[in-house]
Amino acid sequence: MKTTLKVICAPLLVCLAQSVSAQSILFEDLPVPGSFPEPEGMSLGSLQLNADVMAGLMKTNNVYRDASHLDSDATQLALSSTLTSSGERHLLIGTLEHYSQDFQDSAYQDMDLDATTGTVFGRFVTSELTNLRVLLINEEDILGKTQSEQLNSFTSGVETNQRVEVIFEIDNSRYFANVMGRNDKVDSETESGFQSDALNRSERDYIALGGRYFSWGRAFLFGGTQTLKYESRSDPTLAQRNSNENRYGIGAEYEVGKFSGDLDIFRFTQRFKSATIPDIKNAWVGSGRLNYAASDNFTLVLSADRRFHETNIPNSGGIFMENIFFGGAWSLTPNLYLRAGPSFSRTELENTPVVIDRYELDVELAWQMSSHFELLLTTNVFAQEPTSSFLTSFKAQQGNSVLSIRYSL
Repeated sequence: MKTTLKVICAPLLVCLAQSVSAQSILFEDLPVPGSFPEPEGMSLGSLQLNADVMAGLMKTNNVYRDASHLDSDATQLALSSTLTSSGERHLLIGTLEHYSQDFQDSAYQDMDLDATTGTVFGRFVTSELTNLRVLLINEEDILGKTQSEQLNSFTSGVETNQRVEVIFEIDNSRYFANVMGRNDKVDSETESGFQSDALNRSERDYIALGGRYFSWGRAFLFGGTQTLKYESRSDPTLAQRNSNENRYGIGAEYEVGKFSGDLDIFRFTQRFKSATIPDIKNAWVGSGRLNYAASDNFTLVLSADRRFHETNIPNSGGIFMENIFFGGAWSLTPNLYLRAGPSFSRTELENTPVVIDRYELDVELAWQMSSHFELLLTTNVFAQEPTSSFLTSFKAQQGNSVLSIRYSL
């Protein structure tokens, strides 16, 4: 799986989950207005604890997000906590998050899910010019939300990713450079029979990066390699999907007046062990975000990305997914905000004519009832249309709303 420089650069803060609903990734780029009260958390000596619990009721007219259009409702529960220790020579952040979903109709028990994620991030100053960053993740994510997962026959289940990432950086306040090593172990637990471990794999990355600071932000170049090895108990022939890849690209982070954002684009060539899977040569992926902060009460965001996903479909090297989002966040009163925006996504299966388009709208209304309690209403609607007539199971529409209440320290 291709990872953008937002991850390669290892952010210093790990954000708490904003909602129990399955909103689009690009909608999450839209920040909460700066004037909206944020939870203060609790100080425990030299430690800072932030935690919240959210309970919600979801109503949807399309449980599986496909052409079946089966409606139901479900309860949702999300727990999130972050513990931070900071000092002159270190920063340590630990997070623990849990999400559960329980459909009231027993016919949809395969969609009753529990997902837990634990993260430990550390940044250590090793000298005046160097630092070491370490990231450990044990993450569970719900399958079946995206077109790429549905193309892989995943309509439900949980994907587990265990990651170890280490970055050593040199930084003299004008120039910076770092080297990164990362290992991901990905396992899928589904109800899809022989598909249950079709994408189980190990990913190993080595990346070198260098750049410099400017008055408006910073820019960098990078390059590296990735090795993928598949691990299937049910189908040893999946090892033919093993591959090696090289990549190179550019990136930047900027802030000029009321505008800010980031950009990373890279090209990659992926060579497969199997003679039946064509190599992917000089393909590109990346992401970009432009943020306009008119005031603390009003923000506009334009986001776009192109991602690559693994596939278990014979004779195809993977799935490309392109997304674009434009939205705004408004503080209607000091304790009430609205976030909303439409998006468009296109999913393409490499080396095939398969293309799926989706038009989507996300809306979130939040009310700070007191210093600790917040009421949220989130809505997601989409219309999905395949370009090929034989993909009728992907022609779908959905309306999904969640009413939830959150308590924060």
